[in-house]
Amino acid sequence: MKVYLADDIWPVEFERSVALGTFDGVHLGHQALIRALLADAEESGRVPSVFTFSDHPDLVFRDRETFPGLTMTIEEKVKILAGLGVAEVFLFPLAPQIYRLSATEFLRDLLQSSLNAGMIVVGEDARFGSGRSGDTEFLCGWGRENGVKTVIIEDLYFEGEKISSTRIRSLLQKGRLRQAAELLGRSFGFRAEVQSPIGVENAKGQLEIGLRYPAGIVVLPPGKYQVEVFPDSVGFERRAELPLLWQTELEMAVTGDGPRLKLSVPQGVQPENSALYLNFADSQ
Repeated sequence: MKVYLADDIWPVEFERSVALGTFDGVHLGHQALIRALLADAEESGRVPSVFTFSDHPDLVFRDRETFPGLTMTIEEKVKILAGLGVAEVFLFPLAPQIYRLSATEFLRDLLQSSLNAGMIVVGEDARFGSGRSGDTEFLCGWGRENGVKTVIIEDLYFEGEKISSTRIRSLLQKGRLRQAAELLGRSFGFRAEVQSPIGVENAKGQLEIGLRYPAGIVVLPPGKYQVEVFPDSVGFERRAELPLLWQTELEMAVTGDGPRLKLSVPQGVQPENSALYLNFADSQ
């Protein structure tokens, strides 16, 4: 997996199949889009690539105070995309020089000229260009005129409702982790830094360590959760490569200083990690 930032230099001598989107959560709808990307790349010989943003549009164009948070960090997003088979991720800031581009400029100058896109795949609700002026109809017309293949992936539905990052965030806020996992195609999880590695004993005589809730991630409701504990995900390209350390209980409380996490440690285990990856089951 190669990750290119806006200021990087990348190869331009070969064509790319490009999936365009925010991909927060890389949920089942996103995964359908990635499957179409990989199928085209295999058939055409193009490089399967993703173009996405380091800033969520709602954090740029809407009220930050009302945004509940992301379902994953950028690093986690890249790892999941790598695990699905994506070869390249182009990670650009949602800066004025990007969002002020017209729909034509965005497709022509950025995707076709700079990335050498021979194919572009998006979801049916995709919008791009200044003022969200570009939609799938515009994309398909532009593609026909400019010799770029376009693929539109229809929305997926689960239990009569569209699968979306917004829906998943709402489920997480309510602590409905099983339902969120059904839409994600995997359990919800995140990387948490260890705040108090020495630990203290709780009323049950179990050792507990404090963890820092990751900034910018949607906050779960207070309560107790069963989690699978993995070592720090940094250094692993794919999340599936992480070895399981133990399964235990996590207690979460929300205070004036923000969410606080206390992780129970099995007897005989002395955690030495500066950060851990937590995979969530249902709340207790």
